[in-house]
Amino acid sequence: MEFGKLKDISQVDFTLPEDDPHNRLLSFSKDEGDFKIYIGSARWGERALVGKIYPPKTAARDYLFYYSRQFDTIEMNTTHYRIPTVAVVEEWCEKAHPGFLFCPKVPQMISHSPDFGQYAQATEQFVAAIYAFEQQLGMPFLQLPPDFSPQMGRLFFDYLRKWPRDLPLAVEFRHPNWFSNARIKDRAFDLLQEMGISPVITDTAGRRDVVHQRLTNSKVLIRFVGNRLHATDYLRIDSWVQRLKQWRETGLKTVFFIVHQPEENYCVDLAIYLVKKLNQTLDMQIAPPRILPIGKQQSLF
Repeated sequence: MEFGKLKDISQVDFTLPEDDPHNRLLSFSKDEGDFKIYIGSARWGERALVGKIYPPKTAARDYLFYYSRQFDTIEMNTTHYRIPTVAVVEEWCEKAHPGFLFCPKVPQMISHSPDFGQYAQATEQFVAAIYAFEQQLGMPFLQLPPDFSPQMGRLFFDYLRKWPRDLPLAVEFRHPNWFSNARIKDRAFDLLQEMGISPVITDTAGRRDVVHQRLTNSKVLIRFVGNRLHATDYLRIDSWVQRLKQWRETGLKTVFFIVHQPEENYCVDLAIYLVKKLNQTLDMQIAPPRILPIGKQQSLF
C-alpha cells in the first residue's frame, strides 16, 4: 500500500494517539454478543504463500480455500476495480471456510466518481453483489481518494444516507483537512455515528493524522501498514493490543484487523505475533496462521 509510505521511518513517532474523548459517550448494546476480532491481510493470490501457509504445489484456483483456513477475513481490493457478479461472489463463498468473512472495498467508480457512481447505477450493482455474501459478509468499506476534501463533503454524506441500513459500511477519510480542523473532524464522525457507519483507522508511517482513534459504533476496521517486520511493527502491535483491550472494556464488539506489508508473506509473521499478544493480553483463544514445517516448504524457483 503506497498511502503513507516512507522510505525512512527512523524519525517517525509511532505512538498511538490518546483515545478520542467521544468514545466514552458511546452507548453500546449488550445484545451484540461477545468481543470478536477478525484478522487478515489484503491478498489471497500471492504465490509467495505457497510453501509457507499453502501446501506445496497449490494451484492458484485453490489459494482462497487455503487462505480462509489460515486467516478469518480479507480486505478485498479486487472489488475496488471491478464489481463482481453474484455468481462470482457465490463461488468465493463456496471456496472459503464457512466462518470466513469478506471485507469488499467499494469500487472506485463509486468512491472516486464526482457523483459517486449514481449515473452508472454502480451502487445498485455493487449492493446486489455483496448481498450475495450473506452470512460471510464482513465489513464493506469506502475509501475516499486523497484529494477528496471536506469542501465536497455534502454530496458524500447525502450519498451515505442512501446506503442500505441493513448493510454494514466503514469509511476511510484521507485528505488532511478531515483531521486538521477539530470542528470538521468531529462533525464528520458525528454524522457517521448518526448513520450507524463505522470508521476505518489506518496506521501508516507517513500519515499519523489518520490514526484518529475515533469510534462511532461497536465495530471498527483497522488497517495496519507494517514495514517488513521492522522492530517498530511489533511495538505498534503491542500498543494496539492494549488499546483494543481498553475498547473491549468500554463495549466494542467487533474488530476487523487488516495487516499490510510490502511483501505479503510478512503479513503471516506479524499476524502470528498479533494473535499471540491478543491471546495473552485479552485472554482469547484465537488460532494463529500455521507456517508449514521447513521440510514441507518448497522453493518457488
